[in-house]
Amino acid sequence: MPQSELILSDLFRRAFQRFANKEALASPEGRISYKCLSAKALVLHDELKAGGVGSGDAVGLLLCNSIEFVVADLALIMLGACKVPLNDMLAADDIAYMVAHSGAKALIAHSSFAPKVEAISESIAELPVKLAIQNDDRNLAGFKVINLDADAAPGPIVWPDASAISSEHKALIIYTGGTTGRPKGVLHTQRNLYLNSISHQISLGIQEDDYLLVCSPLPHSAQLFVAATLLRGGKVWIEAGFEAQRVLNLIQEERITITFMVPTMIYRLLDHPSAAATDSSSIRTMVYGASPITPTRLKQAIERFGSVLLQIYGQTEVPNLITTLSKDDHLIDNYRTSCGQAVNFVDLVIRDDSGHPLPVGEVGEVSVRSNYSLLCYHDDPTRTSEAYIGDYVMTGDVGYLDDTGHLYLVDRAKDMIISGGFNVYSTEVENVIQQYDRVQQVAVIGIPDDDWGEAVTAFVIPKDDQFDAAIALQQCRDSLARYKVPKAIRVVEQIPLTPYGKPDKKALRSQFWADGARQVN
Repeated sequence: MPQSELILSDLFRRAFQRFANKEALASPEGRISYKCLSAKALVLHDELKAGGVGSGDAVGLLLCNSIEFVVADLALIMLGACKVPLNDMLAADDIAYMVAHSGAKALIAHSSFAPKVEAISESIAELPVKLAIQNDDRNLAGFKVINLDADAAPGPIVWPDASAISSEHKALIIYTGGTTGRPKGVLHTQRNLYLNSISHQISLGIQEDDYLLVCSPLPHSAQLFVAATLLRGGKVWIEAGFEAQRVLNLIQEERITITFMVPTMIYRLLDHPSAAATDSSSIRTMVYGASPITPTRLKQAIERFGSVLLQIYGQTEVPNLITTLSKDDHLIDNYRTSCGQAVNFVDLVIRDDSGHPLPVGEVGEVSVRSNYSLLCYHDDPTRTSEAYIGDYVMTGDVGYLDDTGHLYLVDRAKDMIISGGFNVYSTEVENVIQQYDRVQQVAVIGIPDDDWGEAVTAFVIPKDDQFDAAIALQQCRDSLARYKVPKAIRVVEQIPLTPYGKPDKKALRSQFWADGARQVN
């Protein structure tokens, strides 16, 4: 029997036709329906197609968190083009590299990016299609301004023919930071993202009446949450960024039911003076991930928001969903330090340094087999071959499985500290220090030491001036083996964060390993 192609255009067409008159998106810019969203996307689709952009062709999106980002995303889905999301925190040099490396035929940019666009003007001079969306009064030299004020026509939704799109066409090249050299372009196909969208709907339990709050960058994980919510007929509020008071207000006023945050954002909500007075009863699911949450903070979050937390563990190579820790498992002490069990389409194997599978309970590198793992690293066969053992992607994360299939991560391989010949997992030390109620945030790294090779060092942002490093150190001595106890605790005003809100240990280490002696991949 013939099988239809697994393409995003078909998936979204069916959803948009079904939910045409429902409200799809809301933001400070306004509110639009599914039908209006598709009409705006069709304008951009037609402009790209007229410029010669077709199925599988790469298109860079240099757009802020906004309704326009979703419009552009949907236009690429209609066209079957390959999205290259560009984070607005990237340096101009990185943007130029990603546009060139991806082989992009088009770039769509908000006018507010005029300084960065000007900085890369020479490198994009020959780009066939350059489209500007006005979000301020600046102009992008050499770009055609697109008017997205199109209204939906009466009658059924108009959706372009998708017969030229295949399951194996490139659909996404998303760049992931490396510790050395240029970022890697992670390539996913139409089929990958089709199955990944289904996994998001099932694994996160998204419902037709869900109202998603997005306050993390759309060019990263958040875009997949938006897609899954729209496919289920839900509604999405798009916020430009995260600000604790603003998020608390939106939860209460808009009656938000689901949101995604990194742990740092949850900490900011918990510590905000308005948190206790905010009505957050509408929240049914608070998804978190991207970095570990400490047990102490997790307990505080459950006490404040209820049994709504759902943890995800994933990577750019296996987008967002490798495992989930269910809401019920968050209430079981033994599972609170786990990142959950494998989701649909995923198998897990823990491997030793030689790549051999390890039994339950033994620590090694996490490997993943999934129907939506990356096809390859774009234009990088060497890194692609290094990423796989057979059908399994090597994650670079260190952990173990228990007899129920729950995965416990102990560290990133690159963040593991080798002190005096012993392996020290930084997250284990961080969890102990975070139990001290005067600690707001902590990051642990190894710094050069003549005796130890690497000295375990903790960087702490205190909650107040009552913080006492001696108490934190004694807590570590009481709970950890001697070689794991920090040689020093340094009080700092801030810990560097990545553009996605995760503690940036690479940046923290760079202050001490400036000569590049500590080489990690």
